[in-house]
Amino acid sequence: MKITTGDGRKINFKEEWGKGVEPITDYGTNTGNSLDDFYANLTKLAAHEAVGHPVRIAYFGDSYIEGDILLADLREDLQNKYGGYGVGWLDAGNDINQYKHTTTNKFSGIVEHMVKRPDSYDVTKAGIAERYYTLSGPAQISLAPFVLHEYKRTDIWSSTKLYLRPTAGANVTINIDGGKQQTIAVSPSTDIQIAELAGKTSNALIKISSSNATLFGTAQEAEEGVVVDNFSMRGSDGQSLAKLPEAMLKRFAAIRPYDLIVFQFGVNAVDANTTPERLQKYIKGMGKAIELFKRAFPNTSILIMGAPDRGSKASPNGTMKGIEELERYQMKLAQECKVGFYSLFNTMGGAGSMLRLVDEQGMGTKDYVHINYKGGKYISERIFKSIVAGQGNYARRKKMIEEH
Repeated sequence: MKITTGDGRKINFKEEWGKGVEPITDYGTNTGNSLDDFYANLTKLAAHEAVGHPVRIAYFGDSYIEGDILLADLREDLQNKYGGYGVGWLDAGNDINQYKHTTTNKFSGIVEHMVKRPDSYDVTKAGIAERYYTLSGPAQISLAPFVLHEYKRTDIWSSTKLYLRPTAGANVTINIDGGKQQTIAVSPSTDIQIAELAGKTSNALIKISSSNATLFGTAQEAEEGVVVDNFSMRGSDGQSLAKLPEAMLKRFAAIRPYDLIVFQFGVNAVDANTTPERLQKYIKGMGKAIELFKRAFPNTSILIMGAPDRGSKASPNGTMKGIEELERYQMKLAQECKVGFYSLFNTMGGAGSMLRLVDEQGMGTKDYVHINYKGGKYISERIFKSIVAGQGNYARRKKMIEEH
């Protein structure tokens, strides 16, 4: 590829990905959603330079990442290399949190509303995770390490946050290790606010009292290093993200800015009867979601993860009909939206990989759709290597430009 030096000269630059490392393609070069800003901050962290804020990754997906499968290991690897602590975002009252191997989360007095339960869901009240929580009385949330301590980086954190919309105001009391406690009187507001207590801890108890407040989630993180927020939605194909209120997303961009937003969807858009017309309609819907997030996060790197393999013993190559075609459409979408693209399909091993991972290595379930924690670790290690290689390419390119 050609790169331009500071004095306007064009010089050749060759990216290096290493044997077996799947490239990340950046179709957003010279735009606000290019991967360069994300890589730039990782490069600072790699050099032990202060970024001035946590380098946050918002990772949207379906049940493939539910329970922190895949992301638990990716988070741990990124934090081990680039710094950072804590599990990041947790929905305020999501029962699925109990299945995560990265936290012990309990809550009471909280009622969940989510996009997949439309009878009790009002999208105008939704938060970034397509969920929101109302109070059924005095509410509390407890945060602690997972009992088996599998992921050491999530055992401690130095900032405990609660995100809420305090329509009638709220009193939020946060207790952390060492007997440190603070009651925060959050003024009435229709904007999303943060109640925060700083201090290194491995436990937190948050109590909320309000006559009218909506909760969204908590965050456990450090002031520097990497944070990975898991926004999983079982059964989602991602299109419903396009209906989220733009003003709400812009508010999150202001109070919880992200350096990278990842969209990993598609498996739920494919079945045995998939046609090209259906896929084209689906891609059009996902395009609306991507463009919404580009408007709300104009300076955030964005990456589309191609759909993972979905196994089918009825298919000659072991991959369900439509998956490979869908990935080609997703790559084209990344080109059109000028964002990054990554082939999760290739990372897994290509056609028939889900069958092989499940039947030969016990890395997933017999529906040949979902990986387990073992499979998550296997795949996350490969994603991690791709991110590190992408950051390394950025650092070499930057150095070459500076030296010329």
